[in-house]
Amino acid sequence: MSERDPEIKKKIGTILSRSRESMLIARHLHDEGHYNDAVSRAYYGSFHALQAVLLSRGLSFSKHSGVLAAFNREFVLSGLFAKDFSQKISRLYRDRLTGDYEYEEPLGEEQSMRDLAASEEVVGAIEGYLKKEGFVEG
Repeated sequence: MSERDPEIKKKIGTILSRSRESMLIARHLHDEGHYNDAVSRAYYGSFHALQAVLLSRGLSFSKHSGVLAAFNREFVLSGLFAKDFSQKISRLYRDRLTGDYEYEEPLGEEQSMRDLAASEEVVGAIEGYLKKEGFVEG
């Protein structure tokens, strides 16, 4: 494998740090019973990881829809990540919108736990891929 651009590796590392921080906060919020906010942070944990893996291909998007569509195109449809990742990420996004903006039906413990597990799976798989590809040390 060729040596990766140190500047890109640094940016990816920074983005992954943000992803891990969001996941830690999501877990804490869940444990404290703040399920809407836990789901939101879990989504952002995955979202940041998606941005990191897209950057490994030189891709960057300012809108959530662009990030989600590009990840599906570049990594799910190509078979690098499981097909169900697309569904998990879409659910995380929908639940985040519900948790952040829907006042009548708050998210509950079960939804929060499910979304935390899905986000941890997505983030873990992306980190593993980036390590294997030489973008992350470890």
